Amino acid sequence: MSVQEKPFDLIVIGAGASGLATANRAADLGARVLLLEKGSAVGGSAALSAGILWTAPSIEVLDRIQPDADPVLGPLVVQGYEQAVADVRAAGVAVSDEWLDHLEWGRACKIDIPGLFAAWSAKVVDSGGEVVTHVRDVELERDDRRVTGVTYSHGGARQRATARAVVLATGGFQGDPQLTQQFIGNGADDIAVRSNPNSVGDGFRLAASAGAGASRHLSGFYGHTLPSPLAVSPQVFLRLTLYFSAYGVIVNRLGRRFTDESLGDEVSNQFLVRQPGRRGVLIWDDEVQQNRALAVPYPSGMALDRHAEATAAGARTAETETLEELVEVVAGWGVDRAGLADTLDGYRRAASGEGVALDAPLPERPSPLRTGPFRAVEIQPCITIPFGGIRVDGDSRALDRDGQPIDGLFAVGADAGGAQDLRYIGGIVFGFVFGRRAADAALAGVTAGARA
Repeated sequence: MSVQEKPFDLIVIGAGASGLATANRAADLGARVLLLEKGSAVGGSAALSAGILWTAPSIEVLDRIQPDADPVLGPLVVQGYEQAVADVRAAGVAVSDEWLDHLEWGRACKIDIPGLFAAWSAKVVDSGGEVVTHVRDVELERDDRRVTGVTYSHGGARQRATARAVVLATGGFQGDPQLTQQFIGNGADDIAVRSNPNSVGDGFRLAASAGAGASRHLSGFYGHTLPSPLAVSPQVFLRLTLYFSAYGVIVNRLGRRFTDESLGDEVSNQFLVRQPGRRGVLIWDDEVQQNRALAVPYPSGMALDRHAEATAAGARTAETETLEELVEVVAGWGVDRAGLADTLDGYRRAASGEGVALDAPLPERPSPLRTGPFRAVEIQPCITIPFGGIRVDGDSRALDRDGQPIDGLFAVGADAGGAQDLRYIGGIVFGFVFGRRAADAALAGVTAGARA
């Protein structure tokens, strides 16, 4: 069977936020880009998100939030944030005013994700490139150690494309049970995916086939808790993400706390995977309900009664006038009654200043737990993107196990790992910043366009 072959300047595998950002920058540099997407449309996980572009406002805050993150990659994101915003504005799409207290410490703005991705896709095509969806069975082409192109299946035919470099932007491995179990462990193969289901580690496996090494922080991931038992869908995770859990009390099925809730729902979510049955219970009082749970989590976010919505959707929830009554209801969900009662008693005493031994550190802002009605919801962990992935340098070049670049191979977005550790400092921004950097490095001295 004959294989059709086409030459390009750059090939990008994956048309989510990072792939589109790479292709957009390459088009600005005068490159002819082939953008390959396995799904039916561009956008990836970012197209399912709230469209918040955000990160730490300074290196000092970055170091405080993520002391064990990569010392090169993280600062580049903070330093590249304003350029990322400028790239969005240059596409002619809406960008909100910036706010400076996202999750109490980040800088952020809301962007028009559908409009942006449409504009960037059109630019690739208008500059002589191609955007191809429904792609399958991608393989890297190599000449000795150098990556020279790809072969792939589309429309029932096998095709080959050559280029100066290939950029992997397939969105991570969160949708693959084998890789989540292998790297995250502890039953992570059985947790819900809160993102694009097409992200199943294609980029990671392609990089490994070319000799790339793995990054650090392979056991870490970003996601949020959601009410249980509910099937996870974009409609559920946009409406029912429990951001306010940072102000409540979270226990496992033994009735014990296992996290400092004030570190954020995304941290509690990671620890929840490692608890018995991978389920927990979030408990809060009416003061938290009125001041936090019913509040808008961020500008342009939805103000909802998430407890009421979870109840209507069929999740396990409770609302009682006293904590003692709440303990009885929650015990009926399989949570140890004595352990829970002891935990809540010790928590309240520690919050009032008593010297009490706790299973997890007392939060910086302890939940009041004093005003009824009291509410509870059973929670489940979800994964949006992994923190680990392909080992890369500051220009997104894929590195082998010895730390040496693999000529012609780059990785961006959630395919590139190691930049984040336990806490989260943004997702879309990583794709935008390193997509630009990858295009610049891959096309240095080759393209006809002037650099901005």
